[in-house]
Amino acid sequence: MEKLHNRRNFLKSVGVIAGITQLPLIGWSSGFSTLLNAGVNPANEFSLLKLEKILSGYKYPFADQFSTISFEANYKLYNLYGDNAVFSGEFALISGIKGKNRQFEFSNWRLANNGIKKRNPEFKYIVSGGVQCQNDSTLSPEKWTVSSRIALGEDGPAYAGTGFRNEGKAKNGIVSLITSGTTIKKNYGNMPLSWKWGLPAVVQNMAKESLPELQFAMLDEFDAIYQNQIIRFSRKVTLDCGSNRLVDFKVYELTGDGVIPTVYWVDNMNRTVFVVSGMEAFVLEA
Repeated sequence: MEKLHNRRNFLKSVGVIAGITQLPLIGWSSGFSTLLNAGVNPANEFSLLKLEKILSGYKYPFADQFSTISFEANYKLYNLYGDNAVFSGEFALISGIKGKNRQFEFSNWRLANNGIKKRNPEFKYIVSGGVQCQNDSTLSPEKWTVSSRIALGEDGPAYAGTGFRNEGKAKNGIVSLITSGTTIKKNYGNMPLSWKWGLPAVVQNMAKESLPELQFAMLDEFDAIYQNQIIRFSRKVTLDCGSNRLVDFKVYELTGDGVIPTVYWVDNMNRTVFVVSGMEAFVLEA
């Protein structure tokens, strides 16, 4: 797939949300010591509590400009076990526009043991690909290619025959998945379609356009479809992101058939900074 951007010099433009009301401050510059006495109900901020050990040393990726159309977002992945957050991999999402379509590249690697126990050598499960989408509110996927493998490094060859590649397309309520020349068709009905790894970009658009809710079917990791997904705007929260620099966030919540409820934190540059479910977290890096 044609490279969309120079990864270091991708196009940026301002996208600041105005008029966000400040709530009592939550800060992690002091190790989240203010969280429980800030007047914010901890039960409503479970996603930040899950990240407490990560955010106590987190350097917030401040930026002067950001475009929700052309961007590169790099996340560290963490598995969440009880009160522990264990580093497990990285995820990158690159967005651009080509003609009337949105074009995405993504890469996702995870430690094959989910970071639970160190192994030598350390195998990684690697997934990468590209997605052509409509330039609509759910970033409806039209066609895509996906490759996956287990390897001893991000650039290493597939280990023991684990290499896999498929492609697909969506049209008129039907998803067609093509693997080794075999096509499997799945019906997603009349709802708009979105895709799991594109949702950080979807909520960025929601924040920029002040959309309160989206309903859609979701293509999950390019091989399953889950119906009746809803992302709703939940609340506005102001965080102290270090050195008394305050950042206003919009918080969105995903619920639906077959998915773990997930919380998306979008900052006042319209960047998805945190994605947190009960089992996993994505944390934006500079």
